Amino acid sequence: MSALRPWRRAALAPVAAALAFALAGPASAAPAPTACASAPVAGTYTVTVTSGGLQRTALVHVPAALPAGAPAPLLLALHGAYGNGPGMQTYSGFSALADADDFIVAYPSAAGHFWNISGSAKGPDDVAFIRALISTLESTMCIDTTRVFAAGVSNGAGMVALLGCALSSQIDGIAVVAGDYDQLPSCRLKRPVPLLEIHGTADRVAPYRGKLGQATVDGVPPFVAAWARRDGCAALPGIRSIASRTVLFRWQRCAHAAMVEHIRIIAGRHQWPGATPPDPGPRATISASHTIWSFFSSLGPQTLPPASGAGGTGGAPA
Repeated sequence: MSALRPWRRAALAPVAAALAFALAGPASAAPAPTACASAPVAGTYTVTVTSGGLQRTALVHVPAALPAGAPAPLLLALHGAYGNGPGMQTYSGFSALADADDFIVAYPSAAGHFWNISGSAKGPDDVAFIRALISTLESTMCIDTTRVFAAGVSNGAGMVALLGCALSSQIDGIAVVAGDYDQLPSCRLKRPVPLLEIHGTADRVAPYRGKLGQATVDGVPPFVAAWARRDGCAALPGIRSIASRTVLFRWQRCAHAAMVEHIRIIAGRHQWPGATPPDPGPRATISASHTIWSFFSSLGPQTLPPASGAGGTGGAPA
C-alpha cells in the first residue's frame, strides 16, 4: 500500500442532520478584502499552532507570483486517515494549482491517525485547531477573508463537512471527496455554505448508498440533499453528464449566492480522481483538484443572513 494513501485502510464517520435553512430578509454585503502592505513570503514551509495544549502543524504553500498587496484566497486541504499534510500536498497537486491561480494552500496534519470528526471529548478538538490555524494565517499572511475554503478526502472529507457546519461564519465553501457522512453531529449553520461532493458508486470504504444496518441516514445522496435544503436551494437538482461515467447534480437558486453540487462517478472506487500517483480502480474521468478549485472560483462572496439555520435530515438524488 502506498504511503501516500494509507487512509484507504479505514472508513470514517460524518454527518446526519439537515433542515431547511431559515431566511429572514436580505443579507448584508460582504466586506471588501483589505489590501496588504506586501505579499507573504513565497515558499513551502511548516506553520506551528498551539491548540488544546498540543503543538499542531500545517504545511503552507505560498506562490511566488502573488500580486503585491492583493489579498489571496486560502484553501485548507485535509488528508485522510493515517495520512499527513505533506502527503496531501503531493497526493492532491493543489500547490501547482495555487502557483497557476494565485491562492495560498495549507495542508494541516491530524494529531493522530484520524481527524476527530465526531467531536468526541476523548479526542483532540480539531475544529479548534483549524479555527486557530485560519486565525494565524489571516494575521500573518495576506489572506482574503471572504474566500477561505476547505477540501478533504476520506476521513479528511468528514472533517471538512464538520468544519462547514462548525465554522460556517468563517469558511466560504467546502469540497468533500469519498467521505462517510453517516455519523457526523447535527449541523447548525450561521449562513449557507456552498458544497461540492465527489463520490464513486463502487466505493467500499465509504459506500455510496451507506452501510447496511446503520440507524442513521445512509449514504451520499441524503447527505447532499440535506445540505442543499440547509442552503435554501431549489428542491430538485439539474442533472447532466460531464464526462464518461460521470454525472453532475447541481442545486441552484440557493440562498445568499450559495451553490450545491454532487459529482457521481459510476463504478468509481474510494478515490481522489486525478491523484498522484493514481488510486487503484477505474481510470479517473475528471481531476478532483481542478474541479474543486473551479467550483470555489465560481462562487460569489458569502454573506451572513440575519437568521440562523438548524439541522435536520432528508432526501436524495435518485
